Amino acid sequence: MIKVGLIGAGTMGRVHSAAYGRLANAQLTTICDLRPEKAQKLAGPGVKVVTDYREILEDPEIDVVDVCLPTYLHKEVVLEAAAAGKHVFCEKPIALSIEDAKDMVKACEQANVKLGVGQVVRFFPDYAKVRDLLATGRIGDPKVIRTSRGGSFPRWSEDNWYGDYTKSGGPIVDLIIHDFDWLLWLFGPVKRVFAKSVGKQETPDGELLDHALVTLRFENGIIAHLEGSWAQPVGTPFSTSFEIAGTKGLYEYSKEQATPLLLRTAQGEEMAQFVPESPLALEPYTAQLKAFIEAVVEDTEVPVPGQEAIVALEVALAARRAAETGEVVWLGGEQND
Repeated sequence: MIKVGLIGAGTMGRVHSAAYGRLANAQLTTICDLRPEKAQKLAGPGVKVVTDYREILEDPEIDVVDVCLPTYLHKEVVLEAAAAGKHVFCEKPIALSIEDAKDMVKACEQANVKLGVGQVVRFFPDYAKVRDLLATGRIGDPKVIRTSRGGSFPRWSEDNWYGDYTKSGGPIVDLIIHDFDWLLWLFGPVKRVFAKSVGKQETPDGELLDHALVTLRFENGIIAHLEGSWAQPVGTPFSTSFEIAGTKGLYEYSKEQATPLLLRTAQGEEMAQFVPESPLALEPYTAQLKAFIEAVVEDTEVPVPGQEAIVALEVALAARRAAETGEVVWLGGEQND
């Protein structure tokens, strides 16, 4: 049985604590938060509540540290967890700078502990299924992708840390990074990035909003258009969608549709997958933690290693820079197209 210490009892901490309750090979033993009343709400029978995360790092019975803190706090805790010999699962984005992310990966490698990052979109059934479907060639060669992800501004964060872009990175780094990671997983390296953003704005009634559009050119020639929004009215349901257009057809997904994933070709339209495929299928956050715990138990590669999280962060930071400067940012290859 792998014993887990959870650091951070906010939104993702709640999600992760519930997920561990569904796993047969992991036991959540300790939850840490500066506000013990928050941690106590998540603590089941026998789960200890602490306010100093070092108590988790010093506990010899804890095997895995799950970091669900705001992004700007990730590095320090991950470095200390590695030094304590703990395997680490860290929520996305891995960090806010490439230098910090590399330091985190290096520390875990040197300590011979595993580092997994919560790029959970890979575990959503429709997003995961597309990877297998593309291999069938039903839509031919993929050429153009469109993704959309967003809702209202996350004002519910503790001390509104999402609203401080030095702490969250804004929607390009915190939100669209989900799609950056997924597309990199599907199509490989990105060659160049361009982006536009309205930037953080405050409405007359005091609400915040931001909205960004990003264009990626992959090394294989595929072009992707990504939209990320923190500009929907308060109370608007969070939504996601994507289209992958190839030379023979189109895969189309919308969270809001009854049959989310469709295949469109010259022969007509059909469902590309029934969701869920099984009533016993794990929800995505549980599935990703299950895969990480199994990697720890079996000493195999984690599903989203730190090095892959760094690549997604590189794209996100390039997009943010492009939005700020109005210029194309090159990530590799010759600047000749």
